[in-house]
Amino acid sequence: MGGRAAWLLAAILSVGLVLRVWGLAFGLPNIYCRPDESTLVHRALAIGAGDPNPHFFNYPSLHFYLLAAVYGAYYIAGFMGGVFESTAIFEAQFLTDPSVFYLIGRGLGALMGIASVGVLYSIGTRLGGVWVGLASALFLSCCFLHVRDSHFLTVDIPATFYLLVSILFSLRYLEGRAVRDLIVCAIFLGLSASTKYNLGLFAGVVLIVAYQEKDSLRANGGRLCWVVGVMAAAFIAGSPYVLLDFATFWRDLSYERLHFARGHEADLGRGWWYHLGFTLPLGLGWPLFVAALAGIGRWIWRPRGAEWPLLLGVIVYFAVAGSGKAVFMRYMLPLLPLLCLAAGGVVVALGRSAWGVVVLALLVVAPTVWSSWHHSILLAQTDTRVLAARWIEQQVPEGSRVGLCCASDYGYPQLRLDRPALEMRLAGLRNAGFAARRQQRLLAMGEALPGPGYELIELRAANPSSFPWIWTIYGVERLLREHVTWIVVHESPDLLYSRLDSSFIAALEQVAERQVLFDPLLDAQSRRLYDPIDAFYLPVSGLASIERPGPRIAIYRMRELHL
Repeated sequence: MGGRAAWLLAAILSVGLVLRVWGLAFGLPNIYCRPDESTLVHRALAIGAGDPNPHFFNYPSLHFYLLAAVYGAYYIAGFMGGVFESTAIFEAQFLTDPSVFYLIGRGLGALMGIASVGVLYSIGTRLGGVWVGLASALFLSCCFLHVRDSHFLTVDIPATFYLLVSILFSLRYLEGRAVRDLIVCAIFLGLSASTKYNLGLFAGVVLIVAYQEKDSLRANGGRLCWVVGVMAAAFIAGSPYVLLDFATFWRDLSYERLHFARGHEADLGRGWWYHLGFTLPLGLGWPLFVAALAGIGRWIWRPRGAEWPLLLGVIVYFAVAGSGKAVFMRYMLPLLPLLCLAAGGVVVALGRSAWGVVVLALLVVAPTVWSSWHHSILLAQTDTRVLAARWIEQQVPEGSRVGLCCASDYGYPQLRLDRPALEMRLAGLRNAGFAARRQQRLLAMGEALPGPGYELIELRAANPSSFPWIWTIYGVERLLREHVTWIVVHESPDLLYSRLDSSFIAALEQVAERQVLFDPLLDAQSRRLYDPIDAFYLPVSGLASIERPGPRIAIYRMRELHL
């Protein structure tokens, strides 16, 4: 079985890798096609530039430092290869087209995603034998939500990878009681929590594994204390400024706690019901979801020793992660490998023979494979925001006033600012207390400043910092009077971030002509389901009705009217 298992595992890993790297450059050079990515890139580069304090603790810091190290390696390789003769050239590449920095970070996430599949194989093999390992690895390799998020430069997949390594070493410790395995287990749990706070909920798994019934209370107490100490040390090593800048850490953590409890933009109910009825069935596919529930039930009613800590981890994590009203699908990512593991055990038990296991596993995994494959194909298509930006750069004269109406930044085409607009942004940001380093460095590029550039007017409902480029009163009369010649609007009715101001659009169409429309839909009537509170413009269901990522974007040109 050893040789055959190796070939099967290699095939599983190959399929999973292809699914995760296909479409990895989605949306670029638009850096806002996936929320949170720009935060990670900018914080990592700031750390690499010499400020080790991220000044941001809405999630921990380990991945900032890891990215900073990877970007440092990229600079060194470029310097030695003659690509970067100085840090100024390196910085100029980031300012003019940062695509490669995002692609590097996404590539790191994809590699950690596929590495998670390999680790899960080892976990499954230890728990139930080679076939359980292979089935579990196959399920995670093709699992839609895991494949989708492995394309993103975010912290969820790396944190889940560290968690799986911790679980693997916990099983090794149960087998051999080697202290080094328990130390590694505790370290990786700490690193997992230092990548995303909520992974600390799995600390109970480590503590249960560390407890030994045959030992005295004193021996167990001592062991548990140093295990907690190792986990805490690993967490602090990855996020040292939670102590060194405790006030900022507490401010940001308090915000996240409140945000989690109250919800994000819309009330979709408590996470327990939402994730059971929406996230997990769509993220796993219904057959795999049902198999996972059966596997969890099997762990409950016919437990074996090594499964108890994992069962506790699943229950505790789901109980806490489901208690709030912020119900992003990604919150369930840490559970996916364990659910795939539980499903693998059920499939092997029901399949009985090798061929039975293979056939049943393929039937269970088929829907999620289709979703993952179709989603990756769509990611590889040119985003409507990129198409719109290209059209504007080709058709709209440089220096024109372009109005961006009337929703989230995530839905707009990404356009460059001309020099006067950059100078306005620099002054406005500094007056509001921001450093505005990016604007300052772009202006310092002089003639090398890339173009074409425009004066971008953002039409919004609120402007708390009183920036002059944001208008909260934006009737068509003002647009005409202030010579805002071009208007860009984006719409995606299923997402909170792209809902049109219908009264404004009706008035706009009286004085402007639509020049072009970029529509991502093949069939507007088909039913699609999105992660509704996440500004990511591809659905999780109804993929066949979509041609490409992005919102529906219309570009209008004002007629020559005189008020």
